[in-house]
Amino acid sequence: MLFPSFHIPLLGDGMTIALVAVTHVLISHGLAIGMLTLIVVLQHIGLRNNDHEILAMAQRMLKPVVIIVTAVGAVTGAGIWFTVSVLAPNGIGSLLRVFFWPWFFEWIAFSLEVFILLPYYFLWDRMNATHPKRHLALGWSYVFVAFVSAFLISGILGFMLTPDGWVQEHALWTAFFNPTFWPQLFLRVLGGLTLGGLLSTGYILYSFRLDLELRRWTARFFGGWIIVCGSLAAVAAWFYFDAIPSTYATHKVFAVMTSHFSQQPQWLLLANLLAAAFVFGLALVAYFRRLRLAHVLIIPALLSAFLFVVQFERIREFIRGPYLIPGYMYANQISLTLSEHMSRTGLLDSSAWAAEQPERLNPVAPAGHALFIANCGVCHTIGGLNDIRDRLLGRSQPAVNVLIRRTNEMVPFMPPFSGTPSESNTLAAYLYELAGNQRSINAVPPIGRKGVDNE
Repeated sequence: MLFPSFHIPLLGDGMTIALVAVTHVLISHGLAIGMLTLIVVLQHIGLRNNDHEILAMAQRMLKPVVIIVTAVGAVTGAGIWFTVSVLAPNGIGSLLRVFFWPWFFEWIAFSLEVFILLPYYFLWDRMNATHPKRHLALGWSYVFVAFVSAFLISGILGFMLTPDGWVQEHALWTAFFNPTFWPQLFLRVLGGLTLGGLLSTGYILYSFRLDLELRRWTARFFGGWIIVCGSLAAVAAWFYFDAIPSTYATHKVFAVMTSHFSQQPQWLLLANLLAAAFVFGLALVAYFRRLRLAHVLIIPALLSAFLFVVQFERIREFIRGPYLIPGYMYANQISLTLSEHMSRTGLLDSSAWAAEQPERLNPVAPAGHALFIANCGVCHTIGGLNDIRDRLLGRSQPAVNVLIRRTNEMVPFMPPFSGTPSESNTLAAYLYELAGNQRSINAVPPIGRKGVDNE
């Protein structure tokens, strides 16, 4: 392993990264792209029609958006970097080596967003009184930079699922303009605009400072916005999932339904249809200015949109298993070439750092625990989410050993074991006892190395 990594004991590494990342996506797409674009569009309409009521409404909408984007959005953006650097250092290190320049320009774009957004908010009254067109141009420049940021991120995230010819060529352009780049870019932008329309509709429905006529006009405008952007986002989603290799696409139902409900895929389809009905139902009643019915539908519509985002991010992350980068690195941050090397020389002897075993954890087997953390710790915990003990309960020690050695053959989205046959026996003995069983008298001899005590 190139870097030491840390693991979250109960919540798990994957869930920790997901919570931070999804929160950031909801803010960056729904507010920073979607709602701010709508605010600039409203300002454009207000200036063109010399409508001060629309301008005042756009200004009031801007305040909470700026606060959330610059506070929570910026913190979660930095939080993504912190969590992945601590929990997945080898993975993020590999991505930085491939996408140094795109990420460099993304950081510049993110800084520009802040540098434009703050003057756009604080100079609203002054510039609209003296140079309204310049202030509007400032708003449109923010929208442009936000779209550039989405452009850069889509290439990097798409590469993590469909690196395509990069594995052979190692060319930046091949990696960036990968097969899922364009559909994902359109899906993210159009999805963000749709979510922005839903959030803006919620704002005007619960804003008591708008007169009825303005509220009705705005509801109609936002309803049409959601219908158009939402329909285009659905088309982009179809193209996106069509561009995913079938090897990975077959896992998308399991990604959402997990092993408990994956045999009833019809429920996922029905849930998605119901969620879409809430979103487009709200859009239609808003378009036809049925404000009372819109008040009833806005909450389920927003929840449905949030769940669509969570579902998409979950599927995108899950289906590429057993890889973090297909054809290059497994999900446990062990590259394919290093995994092959470890099968001959051993994982422990190939690792500069090994995870220490927590106190009060039985069995006391530092080498077994280190092997578990390196191979399985990215997805499984001990006593938390996706508890490894629940997965092994009732299995015999030989069965655990076979499962470890044949993991990738039995469960295609799980990485293969990295280590020697002796180390797999050590891990099997450790997990067997960890699951509450008495260690077999035929347990393998202890294995250890410098810095890791023998079992």
